[in-house]
Amino acid sequence: MTQHSKTVRGGRPAFFDSPETDRLLAMIVRLLSEQSVLAERVKTLETLLDQLGVLTAEQIEQFTPSPQVDEAWMQTRMQLIKDVLESGANIEGSTK
Repeated sequence: MTQHSKTVRGGRPAFFDSPETDRLLAMIVRLLSEQSVLAERVKTLETLLDQLGVLTAEQIEQFTPSPQVDEAWMQTRMQLIKDVLESGANIEGSTK
């Protein structure tokens, strides 16, 4: 890894000689950030539901979404994928 004075859009520094590597790093960081926040939120909800006697962990694991819910979740997944891929496009010199 070489220290560079180049920056990406928004003024963030570029870290690697290869713009593709910087784009990949940006995508990975975006994914890790999203995953971390969501994992904490899910664990919080599961714990509260169990403590309040609303649902057990087993009931949560056995849940099967309706076709409408499954479709909405698929659209959300696709948007996340789009957002993550676009986060890699914020490096100078990238192609869209």
